[in-house]
Amino acid sequence: MFQQDYLMRLIMQFVRGLRRSLEREHVDPAEAAESVEDAISQALDLDAGMVLGLSPESFASVLSVTGTHPQVVEYLVHGLLLEAHYLDQANTGQKAELRRGQAQALAQAFGIECPEGDGVLTEEDLDRMDRELEA
Repeated sequence: MFQQDYLMRLIMQFVRGLRRSLEREHVDPAEAAESVEDAISQALDLDAGMVLGLSPESFASVLSVTGTHPQVVEYLVHGLLLEAHYLDQANTGQKAELRRGQAQALAQAFGIECPEGDGVLTEEDLDRMDRELEA
């Protein structure tokens, strides 16, 4: 029960972080990308500076062996794609491609379907996630 509560709290914090990034998107895409990266860092509970710099395959491998819960991974995939979207808007395409690759490798490693297209979350997606967490 304690582990489930911790997991739900972690995911709820992550969704709140993604929601904050949507609010910042209209101001500054680089700031929005940083906000998403902060949320990802908190959700990983690892040295995010090191882990987020890894190649997509290495990134997925590290998360596979650290026991990251598959439900958290699903949210991370969405978060990585959202950060890639903001990074594209901020003209940092190389880092955006890294995040996109990390999302795809992570989804593949955990058998999760990677969203089609750019996979950008909307306010409606976050509302749906909130409802799923409350259920």
